[in-house]
Amino acid sequence: MFNTRAWWQFWLVVWALGVMFAINNSLTVTADLSRNGVPFKAWQPYAWEFSSLFSFWLLYFGVFAWHRRWPLLHRNWPRHVLWHLLASVVFSIGHVVLMVLMRHGIYWALGDSYDFGQWGLELWYEYRKDVVTYFVFVLILATYGHYLAQQNNGKLTETEQRIQVKNKHGVFWLEHDDIITVESGGNYVYFQTPDRVLSNRGTMAQVAQSLDPKRFLRVHRSFIVNLSHVQKLHKNAKESTELCLKNGQVVPVSKKYRADLLAALSL
Repeated sequence: MFNTRAWWQFWLVVWALGVMFAINNSLTVTADLSRNGVPFKAWQPYAWEFSSLFSFWLLYFGVFAWHRRWPLLHRNWPRHVLWHLLASVVFSIGHVVLMVLMRHGIYWALGDSYDFGQWGLELWYEYRKDVVTYFVFVLILATYGHYLAQQNNGKLTETEQRIQVKNKHGVFWLEHDDIITVESGGNYVYFQTPDRVLSNRGTMAQVAQSLDPKRFLRVHRSFIVNLSHVQKLHKNAKESTELCLKNGQVVPVSKKYRADLLAALSL
């Protein structure tokens, strides 16, 4: 389950720490420039540090969404690390572009001009710092997410172990163990159980957040399966894979989800 309150607290702490570091770095830069006799204006170190902070802050939300798609603590972690390495490049470029734009705006407003320097050299210099910042933040996300998951696993109530299905026939509560597959169709999702199929208005993403990730896995754009009901994996051709379930149902497997499925089944 997604603990909204806990994540709001997380973002508040990240913001508070970011402001503290920005102020401390501004004071440090001010002291270093003064000690070395470098001419500067009193507001410049604060413009540099806070433009960097605001850029990071905006990009962190994208990193958060990316980490939810490619979590670091995962069975297929080498592949996920690769995706994060590629994302760190985009993260750094975004940080530099936003930061420079903000600095140009601040300097212009104060009647001055800003020069970033040679873009090629500066981008490489910034990336060497940004890649560390990126992975530190991702590791914090992974650690905090794991902590919340452990807390939730120890405090699951009877209601949280079930999922509510509401349609024109009434309101139903399904035990996770009774759900074989979830299939999407238009604006509805369909829950397959041993004795019936129940429809519910919603999306696959919403359903995925309500199910136990240790037991349920998305294998196709239109299917989520309960791994305990899997019988075998059948490969029709090089690019065609199907999942055969114990009830005789056959579910297609997309290439996008195949690696995660194989890793889950190997456990």
